[in-house]
Amino acid sequence: MIVRPTVIFGEGNRGNVYNLLRQMAGGRFPMVGRGTNRKSMNYVENVVAFIEWCVGHETGPGERLYNYCDGPAYDMNTLVLDVYRALGRPKRRLVHFPYPLAYLGGLCFDLLALVTRRKFAVSAIRVKKFTQETYFTSGRVPATGFVPPVPLEEGLRRTIDYEFVRRVDGHTFCGE
Repeated sequence: MIVRPTVIFGEGNRGNVYNLLRQMAGGRFPMVGRGTNRKSMNYVENVVAFIEWCVGHETGPGERLYNYCDGPAYDMNTLVLDVYRALGRPKRRLVHFPYPLAYLGGLCFDLLALVTRRKFAVSAIRVKKFTQETYFTSGRVPATGFVPPVPLEEGLRRTIDYEFVRRVDGHTFCGE
């Protein structure tokens, strides 16, 4: 059995999704492009549950390949608005920076990073990654009968609550 999940997020994970959520929570988030690009994501608990489910439902010899992603995929506008709502700071409208302008800004930061030998949060590749469509389907997963235990929106809310609303050390992040 081979399980290939798309990007995974969850409480305690310090990957790309965490960095994106941290920028939004800190109020330093520039929305780039139209925001219609879709992102396939996975809540960690669902990925683990799917692997456990597969192990418990082996159907004999042979390879099985599963591309796993929770659904439905978020478009960036919806993702950002849901994150702000989970942070307790709902927004009705987002300000969008045009992609060419943001990409040019990323190139400027790349040049500055080269000259100063420092790393910056903004770069041309990050602008490009943010605006790219990374939408995938699970293909064979629905045919297995597996049902993810946590809806994607709930997993996002749990992660935001754990990481940014009520932190493990007891200090609150939002509303300080």
